[in-house]
Amino acid sequence: MGFQIRKKLINAYTFVYLMRLDRKLTGNPALIRARQNRNIHKLMKAAYRIPFYRRRFDECRLTPDDFHCAADLAKFPLLTKEELRAWMKELYDTHPDTRDSWDCTSTSGSTGIPLRLYQSQREHAWTNANWIRVLMSLGYNPFFGKMVTFESSYRTEKKAHDSIVQRFGILRRRRLSEKRCETDAGMREVIAELNDYAPDLICLRKNCIVRIAVFAQQHGLTIRHPKWYIPVSEMVDEMTVRTLTKSFGHGLADAYGSDETGSCLIKQAGSDRFVVCNDTHVVNVYDSENRLANDGRLIITPLFKTDFPLINYDIGDEASSYVKDGLRYVTRIHGRLNDMVKHENGDETSVLELRKIPNGITGIAQFRYVQESCHDLRVELVRDPQDTAYSQDQISAFFREQLKKLYGSEFRVRIVWLDSIPPDPNGKLRCFVRAF
Repeated sequence: MGFQIRKKLINAYTFVYLMRLDRKLTGNPALIRARQNRNIHKLMKAAYRIPFYRRRFDECRLTPDDFHCAADLAKFPLLTKEELRAWMKELYDTHPDTRDSWDCTSTSGSTGIPLRLYQSQREHAWTNANWIRVLMSLGYNPFFGKMVTFESSYRTEKKAHDSIVQRFGILRRRRLSEKRCETDAGMREVIAELNDYAPDLICLRKNCIVRIAVFAQQHGLTIRHPKWYIPVSEMVDEMTVRTLTKSFGHGLADAYGSDETGSCLIKQAGSDRFVVCNDTHVVNVYDSENRLANDGRLIITPLFKTDFPLINYDIGDEASSYVKDGLRYVTRIHGRLNDMVKHENGDETSVLELRKIPNGITGIAQFRYVQESCHDLRVELVRDPQDTAYSQDQISAFFREQLKKLYGSEFRVRIVWLDSIPPDPNGKLRCFVRAF
């Protein structure tokens, strides 16, 4: 099937599936749980027919009849990235007659190794429909609203003028090449275009939208506030919220998901919690013993992925949450667990405490830790030009003090102040990099 025909079919199915999704993510808890429970059992019945998952059922002496709610999934084995990578390769190698009909994508490789993924066209349409529904839950109208979004790795930036359909005020969207944000001239051009286009919604990678905000503050430029803006691909911390609010206003929403799972959590502007897309996902939190908990690892199961299921997928992030009326709400996402500080004795420790340090002082717009050796740690900082409560020397001293509390005299700490921190080749900015 040709690409254009396939694209049109996906668009049609996306619209059909969008009509089947709950318009609101909140409501009667009993009805929400009932729909999620039905979808859980349906997914497990589909997975039981797939050899990869049938082996997992058999090893645990379980059948689909053992799964009827989110808590039941705690009985099932976790799915790691390494296991998913191996299964995807096995599927590709053993299905030469059908693999050309699959939709292929790849993760950004923020963990160091990109993950090649396959999904059916139906699952692709469901992913698209759910993302549109997430935006609609904020109040955005996908048909008559205006959006600015980032250019993906497999599409080029759209022309400056709108299409014929868009000139009638329908499906207005512009893609922004983040490469334009690499120079002062390009940054000024981008800000001018944002002000001229006046989008209702801006959806850009966190690293890019933060750099736009910092540049505007450094050069005294004003950005017209959108109704909503969503930094994607990276965790949004307290420091990021402060930086973005100064340039883009109070419409900050936070969506969480991944290339593997699609979007599954959304935090409304001004809210203190993430709401789960319960009709399309189960979001559980497990402790170190793989038991359900309020604090621990995020374990995600997309319920619409019945062709290439991801059951109990260990996405690699840690979170805090609570359960009310049988529904889980996430209060904070702490970030990746696989970023580890390496010590001379061979031990590795989490970078979670490092991430907390910038939230203890103001005056910073961006940060990154680079571990150069077992005894050398470089701290890269970007000044918040509108917050001078603390000098650069005071901020540097604060970081040194906090790092000494964590590690004693183990590391030679070097503080480097930059105008901006460029993203990694995949477009993301990792807050910790081990360079050896």
